Amino acid sequence: MKHIYFVSNNLMSPLKVVYPKETSFEEARKQTILSVKGEELAKSLVHRKEFEKIDAIYASSYTSAINTAKYMAEEKKLDVLIDKRLDERLVGNLGSNEFRYLKGMQEHDFNYKLENGESIYEVQKRMEDFLLDILLSSDNNILIVTHNIALLSLLTKYCNKGYNLYDHLILDYHDEVIYDGTFHDMDIIEFVYDENTCVGFRRVM
Repeated sequence: MKHIYFVSNNLMSPLKVVYPKETSFEEARKQTILSVKGEELAKSLVHRKEFEKIDAIYASSYTSAINTAKYMAEEKKLDVLIDKRLDERLVGNLGSNEFRYLKGMQEHDFNYKLENGESIYEVQKRMEDFLLDILLSSDNNILIVTHNIALLSLLTKYCNKGYNLYDHLILDYHDEVIYDGTFHDMDIIEFVYDENTCVGFRRVM
C-alpha cells in the first residue's frame, strides 16, 4: 500500500511586507510567510501518528510550503523535494474584483479563469500529473505540502460535488464530507493506493 498525505497549511502571517515596485503580485504571494500559529501547526506534524514512517517529502516552491515541510524533513533527515506543479492556482488579473469573486466563479465553473490565471481544471491537470509521477516512485509513505485551491482542484476529480445553503462548493467521498465550503487552519487529506489504483481517501485533519 502507498499512503500519500497532502497538506495545506492555510495560516499566513498578517505581517505587511513591502516589496520593491518591480515585484509582481505572484512573486510576492510566493514569498508569503506563515503566521506564528502556522509555524506551530507545521511543527506539530512531526508528532502525528500517521507520519511515523514518512520516507519522502515534497513541497511547492512557495515559502509557506517549504517552511511547513522543514520540521518533518529535519526530524526524518530527508530532503524537501520542490515541484512547481504543487504551486497554488495562478490568480491572474483580478482588476477591481476581490478574491472571493474568483473563488465563487471557479467553484461553479471549473473552466473559469481570469486573464493570465489558471482554471480549476488546469490546476487539477498538473496536480494529477504530479500524482502519477509519485505513484511510480518506490516510496510508500509520502508527505506533500501544497495549497488550498491546488488541493481542492485535485479533490474535484474524485469527489461528488454539491453546494450548501450559502451556495459554497461542498465535496464528499462515500458520504464523508471532504471539503465543507471553508478552508481550515490546516487541511490534511490521505490518499491510499494499492498497485497504482486508488482504493480510497479521507480527511485526516
